[in-house]
Amino acid sequence: MTASDRTDDPRRGDGLLSTDVLVIGAGPTGIGAAVRLAETGTDHLVVDAFDAPGGMAGTFSDDSGFAWDLGGHVIHSHFPSFDAAVEASGAPMNQVLRNGWVWLRGDDPDSLVPAPLQAQLDAIPEDIDPHAPAANLAEYYRNSFGQDLVDRFFTGYNEKMWTIPLEEVDHAWTSLRSGGSSRNVPRLTLAKDFVRSAETFPYPRGGTGELWRRIIETQARPEAFRFGVRVDSLDVQGHRALLSDGTEVRYRHLISTAPMTWMLRQIGRDDDAALLRASSGTAIGLGYRGEVPAALRGMTWLYCPDRDVPWYRGTVMSTYDPGTSPEGCWSMLVEVPDMEAVGGRRWSTEDATAACIDSLAILGADPSALVTTWSTDIPMAYPVPTLGRDALLRDADAELLTHDIRSRGRFGGWRYESCNQDYSWAQGIQAVDAALTGAVEDVLWEPEKY
Repeated sequence: MTASDRTDDPRRGDGLLSTDVLVIGAGPTGIGAAVRLAETGTDHLVVDAFDAPGGMAGTFSDDSGFAWDLGGHVIHSHFPSFDAAVEASGAPMNQVLRNGWVWLRGDDPDSLVPAPLQAQLDAIPEDIDPHAPAANLAEYYRNSFGQDLVDRFFTGYNEKMWTIPLEEVDHAWTSLRSGGSSRNVPRLTLAKDFVRSAETFPYPRGGTGELWRRIIETQARPEAFRFGVRVDSLDVQGHRALLSDGTEVRYRHLISTAPMTWMLRQIGRDDDAALLRASSGTAIGLGYRGEVPAALRGMTWLYCPDRDVPWYRGTVMSTYDPGTSPEGCWSMLVEVPDMEAVGGRRWSTEDATAACIDSLAILGADPSALVTTWSTDIPMAYPVPTLGRDALLRDADAELLTHDIRSRGRFGGWRYESCNQDYSWAQGIQAVDAALTGAVEDVLWEPEKY
């Protein structure tokens, strides 16, 4: 039988399936692939270990009625196909004004500065040399912004975000675009010339996961998805996958968003898998009764380089969408990294939650008004753009293609600079077109073209 012949519970294994295209993962890349496969009428099966769609762009609800994303997500688009998918989904969208800030010192509520920090200077630092060659991210920041900004912000924040020494991180991604129209790392600007951006971004009411759920319902084939099922192992030579429910799937083409580290181990490249690095940590949601504190009012996100504060980024979820909190409440999601590799701390969830509550109290969040705490461990948060990464990935990609495997998406492609939701979606579409027709893929390797 084929995947499309199934009429019973799609999560029950029954021995053997055959399909033209197996898709591992139902995040933005996997869903993009599934929509394209549905458009072409190609038989396919999508499996995902989570119980709901979205992957790292999923949304989860707690028992108190709060909704939580897995990070501070914004949705921008550089692709007409993604624009069309969002519109066709019918998902109601809020238009949210970008309003990011930096909290320089976690013991001082008056140390809040508009982001980007390097646009708030009274004078250009005298010790910069932006045209000097940089061998790594640490040297890039020192050359571009000077030692004072490096000490006050860039080292602390980036070590919390990437969780490895900055001497091991490449800097090429810094000049590419972020989710919006600006560079990932904006250039120096004097405060007198700084103009607060009026740029907005769309955000799905109910959370990012709601958008992806609706795209599946309106444009994919929902019966082709199996949730709560993971791929345990691959026979890449025989084009077979063994699922956790006991099903064996035979496929012609495989589009995988599973971590590249896992895929490398499937083809016997364990040493290469060990060279790739990912940040990890815990997402913690804090829901409060009452009004948002004055210090956080209207804010979308807050960056904190202070190592005494456990989180590196806080997202005011109720600014994105008041509906993510019950009536009369507000909420903030904070991301706590595992800092052991840079001489920091690996927090227990209990200790991290308590420390996060204390830190927000300094900004006016009353602990006695706390309604709920929610948390989830994130074993892989960001694929780190380490030195030498691209050479490894290109060689691995070439080998995988000989087995009709396209490893794409946030962790499948392992390229931070091309894994925003719209780019990930486009990678899924391009992977299908390449598998079925030999079309060229360029989003993964050349995101700057878009």
